[in-house]
Amino acid sequence: MMEDYIKEYFQHFGVTPEIQEVTLHPLPASIQKLDIPVTPHNSYKTAADYLLNLHEQDFDDIHYVLGISRDHCLFGKAVIRVGDDYYDPTVIGKNCFLPKEQFVSIYEMPVNDLKDFMVEHDNELPSILNLKVVEMLSQS
Repeated sequence: MMEDYIKEYFQHFGVTPEIQEVTLHPLPASIQKLDIPVTPHNSYKTAADYLLNLHEQDFDDIHYVLGISRDHCLFGKAVIRVGDDYYDPTVIGKNCFLPKEQFVSIYEMPVNDLKDFMVEHDNELPSILNLKVVEMLSQS
């Protein structure tokens, strides 16, 4: 149901993104030990910081993932994908439990594409509310 609503929303902009509902996992200890600062209410910055740090640590197959989260309402959010697993880096701690929310992936950007985007847009981060993202979606 949520996926259909999101597809319909983006169709208003003339794009049909490949979307999928994904399960968010707690960050594994190997990533938490990097002790990257978290900006809890800015998932875009936190996800980018984690991704860039993981890239420096030679992690492979890492992506910046834009999507829509649903708790009590729908809101745009960024998470990271390492391999096949999705993580919300704004939720950290040894005994953390992820909130019971749904997350729908809309656009997954490899780390090198994120770096290129940031260079082209004066360190601005891609976000769901950014019209440049609609342009990216229409090109994929």
